[in-house]
Amino acid sequence: MGIYKAESIVLRSRVYGEADRILVLYTREAGKVSAIAKGVRKTTSRLRGAVQLFNHTYLVLYTGKTLDTVSQGEAEEQFSYLEQDLELFTAASYCAELVDRLTPDREPQPRVFYLILSTFRALKDGNPELLARVFELKLLDILGYRPRLTGCVMGDHPAVREGAQQIWFSIERGGVICPACAEHCKEALPLSPAALGVMGYILRSPLQQAVKAKISPKILREMAVLLQRFLTYHGEVKLQSRYFLDVFRDSETGRHKKQW
Repeated sequence: MGIYKAESIVLRSRVYGEADRILVLYTREAGKVSAIAKGVRKTTSRLRGAVQLFNHTYLVLYTGKTLDTVSQGEAEEQFSYLEQDLELFTAASYCAELVDRLTPDREPQPRVFYLILSTFRALKDGNPELLARVFELKLLDILGYRPRLTGCVMGDHPAVREGAQQIWFSIERGGVICPACAEHCKEALPLSPAALGVMGYILRSPLQQAVKAKISPKILREMAVLLQRFLTYHGEVKLQSRYFLDVFRDSETGRHKKQW
């Protein structure tokens, strides 16, 4: 591939050697890329400001055998507010870790790039817990794991009856199931109509609209449990940053009071 330019988001950064950093980047042009930024920890490095964690940055890289090398860079956006608030930092870390774990190397997915970028921007004024749920659902959708929320996944018939107080969901089969099929499905989980409605709304709506919804903490917790099990089963991920996000979730007093 030689030398190439990439609009990038820094997903991960770790110290390497005396002055270098190893970066995991998600780029618009090349997908997920691992790269080394040599000498970047020196105070005189011109790259120092360009490759900070979570930065939206324009880089020039050249391809290596195991790691690409960053040769030039200029930061477009430095999301400083993510470093100034532990809850925001944890939410951003969780989204970055999800992308790192769920996406293969060097397979461009521009929609994933713009999803990360939009989420980091929205975290400035948004509800981190809601943004995490929106990010999970939209990332699953982009990567082909969209949960089926209409129609029974075990048969060609409706899964939700009008006025139903409880719905059933199969993690293994990837969607809602009707009450009759739920009787023969050992892994069927109860799901409230409100949570189902919120998940459908998020998947139908642009991110900028979805993150403004007023969702009760109870519904967000229900979605969090379901989506964590869904990600663990279908994406085979159990993330360290999710644990810290759950700590904030459990202590949430509910800034958004409107019920669904």
